[in-house]
Amino acid sequence: MTKKTIERRNFLKLVGTGIGSLLTIPYYSSALEYTSTISRNRFKIGKPQWILHNDGTFDLIAGSIHLKNCRPTIDGQSIFVRNTFMGDSPKGKRIIYELDRGFVMLDLKINSGSISIGAELSGMSRAPYYFCPLGEAVVNGVKHYFKQGQGLGGPSGLYEFHKPTAAEFGNQLGEQAWSYDSYLTTGLISAENDTLAIGTYEHHDFIQKSTLYNRPHRRGLSDRYPDVESILFETGFVTESIPLKDDFIKLPDIYIFFGNKPYETLQHLAWNISEQLEARKDTKTSYHWDSANEFEHEFSHEHLTKLLTNLDDIDPTIMLDAILINDCYSVHGDWTDYNERWPRGLEPAARDIFQRGYRAGIWVAPFMVSEESKLFKRHKNWLIRDLEGNPIPERNDSEVPHYALDGSHPEVQRYIEKVFRSYRKMGFTFYKTDFMDWGLKPTIGIDRYDKTKTSVQIFTDILNIIREEIGAGSFWTTGSSPYAPMIGYVDAMRIANSNQCRWTEDGIQNMLQESYNTQYFNNVFWQNDLDVISFQNENCELTPTEKNSLANWIGIMGGVVSTSDRFSSLTEEQLDNWRLLLPQERPQSATLPFWGDSQKCKVALRRYRSPKAWGLLILNDTEQTVTESYDFPEINEENNNWVYEWKLGESISLGNLSQITVTLQKHESKLFYLTNGKDNPPEDLTMSGIRLKKIYKKQDS
Repeated sequence: MTKKTIERRNFLKLVGTGIGSLLTIPYYSSALEYTSTISRNRFKIGKPQWILHNDGTFDLIAGSIHLKNCRPTIDGQSIFVRNTFMGDSPKGKRIIYELDRGFVMLDLKINSGSISIGAELSGMSRAPYYFCPLGEAVVNGVKHYFKQGQGLGGPSGLYEFHKPTAAEFGNQLGEQAWSYDSYLTTGLISAENDTLAIGTYEHHDFIQKSTLYNRPHRRGLSDRYPDVESILFETGFVTESIPLKDDFIKLPDIYIFFGNKPYETLQHLAWNISEQLEARKDTKTSYHWDSANEFEHEFSHEHLTKLLTNLDDIDPTIMLDAILINDCYSVHGDWTDYNERWPRGLEPAARDIFQRGYRAGIWVAPFMVSEESKLFKRHKNWLIRDLEGNPIPERNDSEVPHYALDGSHPEVQRYIEKVFRSYRKMGFTFYKTDFMDWGLKPTIGIDRYDKTKTSVQIFTDILNIIREEIGAGSFWTTGSSPYAPMIGYVDAMRIANSNQCRWTEDGIQNMLQESYNTQYFNNVFWQNDLDVISFQNENCELTPTEKNSLANWIGIMGGVVSTSDRFSSLTEEQLDNWRLLLPQERPQSATLPFWGDSQKCKVALRRYRSPKAWGLLILNDTEQTVTESYDFPEINEENNNWVYEWKLGESISLGNLSQITVTLQKHESKLFYLTNGKDNPPEDLTMSGIRLKKIYKKQDS
């Protein structure tokens, strides 16, 4: 922020040329075009173009996609302009809008490989609640849109616009109008797969959000027929009406990439965000045990001792990285006061785990406070409150009400600092935080200690404290969290609801949808965590087929692999299935060759380097039997492959094929090994491409 308010005369100096009159300044950069000699299957980045109009509006054109009559909006309305000035900026064109109170300046930039839009607001004592530098854009040439959910559970995915028909008789409330928000990344996709991927690189100050919405009209008696309908787009920042120092604010640039393949364009944007925020994408892939699903709140030091003893006896070894003590040791909020299940505290537990060669893991929900906790009884002023000063219940679905800590309060910050410092001193080097969304509270309707910061700035302050206290070398995974502010802090992120060990729409189906549609940032922002795998027969409603499909899907995607099973209850075959999931140390993601296409089954592919081969998983997550055929050039760009139906230690040759046809019952999956040669998959090959015998040999030596 600048030290002085930018006054009208200073704003005029910024534009340099073109002050005497309003100018039309089209900026013609080459749009992405395809010729008959270029294969559309090759991913290409093109350059969209900005076009400016006399009235201060502007267009964005990219191939067949056209965003028309764009303009800035404040709190959902077009700005009311007294004067408009246009001219050059260092990287493109600049528009300055003089308002009754203050100025808005837009920089429409042309970058290497992208375009962007930047904004500055001046002469305002407070920021708007929501500001869009690109608002009320009329959308043309877009068939699908990609919507990214704000965090765990999404919903995320590729959608078509709803088209009203005369069959939707009448005009009942909520029947015609719609609005969809997208966070972090947004995609606009044409029928020809021209793709705009939209997002900002900076996420530590404001929530960045894009919205697609319609303006429906009906005609005829009883509103029978659909009339002209516009689809509109806006993208901007939730600035939460914070007070502005020197009456000025400069917002982060919003970047726009234009590509010819939707998935790759979104991933290209994600990589750029990852690099700018220094994402922790290179840590060892997590392969750990978690107490939560099997023991819930009853896990104890006695249970831990039995688990460790059992792991000692298993041969060959189960090569876990970490043992995680989940929610079982304290009243929520009193994180360093331990219950009767841990009579000696948690330091001896951490030591026991460490001595077996595992990372000691601990679960903490830093913003969560139970009404039964000492913290609640002693420090109600530490809680998020309503405007009358009453603590706001965050959760009433349990026997005891729970509340959220105010992360802006200095005493809260010191308390969270103390908690994580204590666990680090005990020897914990693996951390799972949970219910992190409780710490991201927008300003509307609440009272908190610091009213000068946005919810994201306060949330980021807490993230800085946690990472500082646990140390750069600790592994940090998180659940129930917003995504964007966590980039650069965490090593892994839960992206979907708990699977609950049964096949439900809000459980496993949510996981499959979210993992499929967030794979573009797996091992780019962090390791995606798809929840635990279960093979055991007790306490699980999944069929053997469903267990196998769930394990195969989690294993092949290339993110976190974890379980809550009691290893003592598993058969040798089930233990072998678990070994098949051992991940590579260096993160490696599956590709999704048919993402965005119309196939009914989900297809994921892992490449193995030596020898050159691939693991192919086809999963039917529908409720019907499905038969589908797939051409190998579309899967791994090979005309033919030697194909083997595969599981650890066993394979059946299907021959040298150019196409594969599978019939799968509901929730069934099949794993295949593809190779250019005739060799069967090695008996000790894992789904990630590891040779187990080599690993065991290293351990023995």
